Amino acid sequence: MMLKIGSKKQAFTLIEVMLATMVLSLGAVLIHEAFFKSLDTYNYCHNYFSVGYWLNEKMWSVQDSLRQSGPLVNVARGGKFKAGNKDFTWNLSYDLAYDTEDLYKIVLDVSWQEGSRDIHVSRAAFAKYVEKK
Repeated sequence: MMLKIGSKKQAFTLIEVMLATMVLSLGAVLIHEAFFKSLDTYNYCHNYFSVGYWLNEKMWSVQDSLRQSGPLVNVARGGKFKAGNKDFTWNLSYDLAYDTEDLYKIVLDVSWQEGSRDIHVSRAAFAKYVEKK
């Protein structure tokens, strides 16, 4: 761009143009990176909340089964489910807690693939078996 001031002509030097291009490129890269980080965070939160609801429902179901049947309980120990467009894998473990005869510790773990990362969410709870007399 040429500006005419009086009888002198002024123009941008090559260094000024290169500096401006560098600053604009850096800004574009930072905006691009921030956008994809926020998108990744949104996807994680969306999946976490979907899984959280499922985890709570499953945990309550297992707790009720253990409270009623105790050592005779027959619940699935793992599997897969799909929520939205994601595949989730879950594993359930329960065992007597602290060398007691009626208190069970329940651990439920859900995992899924988020890009190149494996994400795991776990919930733990206790259930007390009360034998009916």
